[in-house]
Amino acid sequence: MSALVSHPTGNANLRAVLRGLDGAGALAEFWTTFGLPARLAQAGWLPERARRRLAQRSFAEASWAQTRIRPWREAARLAARGAHIGTLTRHETGWASVDGVYCDLDRAVARRLRARGCPARAVYAYEDGAFETFLAARDTGRIRIYDLPIAHWHTLRRLLEEEAERLPEWAPTMEGLRDSAEKHARKDGEIELADHVIVASSFTRDSLRAVMGDRPVHVTPYGCPPPAASEPARRAEGAPIELLFAGHLAQRKGIADLIAALDLLTVDWRLTLAGPRPASAPPALDDLLADSRVTWLGAVPHTTLMERMAQAHAFVFPSIVEGFGMVITEALAAGLPVITTPHTAGPDILSEGIDGFIVPIRSPETLADRITRLVEDEPRRSEMAVAAKVKAQEMTWARYEAQVADLVTEWMRAA
Repeated sequence: MSALVSHPTGNANLRAVLRGLDGAGALAEFWTTFGLPARLAQAGWLPERARRRLAQRSFAEASWAQTRIRPWREAARLAARGAHIGTLTRHETGWASVDGVYCDLDRAVARRLRARGCPARAVYAYEDGAFETFLAARDTGRIRIYDLPIAHWHTLRRLLEEEAERLPEWAPTMEGLRDSAEKHARKDGEIELADHVIVASSFTRDSLRAVMGDRPVHVTPYGCPPPAASEPARRAEGAPIELLFAGHLAQRKGIADLIAALDLLTVDWRLTLAGPRPASAPPALDDLLADSRVTWLGAVPHTTLMERMAQAHAFVFPSIVEGFGMVITEALAAGLPVITTPHTAGPDILSEGIDGFIVPIRSPETLADRITRLVEDEPRRSEMAVAAKVKAQEMTWARYEAQVADLVTEWMRAA
């Protein structure tokens, strides 16, 4: 018995699912959009930066014989984004929009399931790319496993609408407010068709229960990368604290609250930002990026992000709504105390005051207070940095892989 796994782009948790199922002998096929054989992505003649970028679209976790790709729309999306051709990537309606890419892969997988000779007993798919797949799986008697990587759209939309009212100048940065009723109906249809639902945080589970009642939802937190071999960065007496934020520079990630917290600080600080800038943002973001104490890296490969994390003293992530927040586990692995909110996986994985702090959403004052505590007590910050790496060592990806593989194989046996 084996499963077909579908994901349009690929990320660390998808790769862990592939490793877990392959290790259990339960991976039939892997479907994605733009993928490259590992030997091509790591070709020695390529510049290092190009290899890092291509490695994000190389999937050694599944053999090339098991991999099926639908590259054209995703390639067009990436090209259009680089060339700033907005018509191709227009939200929901563009031929190479994110939704266009996801739905094209979804339809291709559905056709595969309806064709003769597909060996999969189950399908494992993700939000926004599962509706047609699950219809075909239902019609052909296959198990449908849904992985929801972010809070249910009802919770997401409610929180973003509240943010748009609280901070109207930041509303253009919150793309979730643009989703149509048709897209929401599609999301609901995916959940209704699923036999089993997997999420990575209690916050996501609770957002589902708010609309689904007591339907079983399996919480399986993601893993951490291997802890950095180097010692956590130390801060010399009197030196500024080096803060790091990673994510889209939008208010869903709490960037306005981070800016407000920095304005409240009376201690010396420097900030590194890793993530893309929204197409439309208020002057406050431009003012932040122009500050001499701020370094903006833009979107960077994972390896580059981890290198920059190893140079920082604390990770700040005041997100308004997440499904998990993979950057939290990456920061732990780098030996960074984490300051985040209960609307992430923070409450599931952090020990308050030991390896991080949980602060309320929309509370720049509390965020500034926790940063100040770290500055004023370097021995404690250093202890928290060591504890962060210990937590990362405990929360391995191997644990997540085994848990997902056990669930999927159990469901296939029971069907």
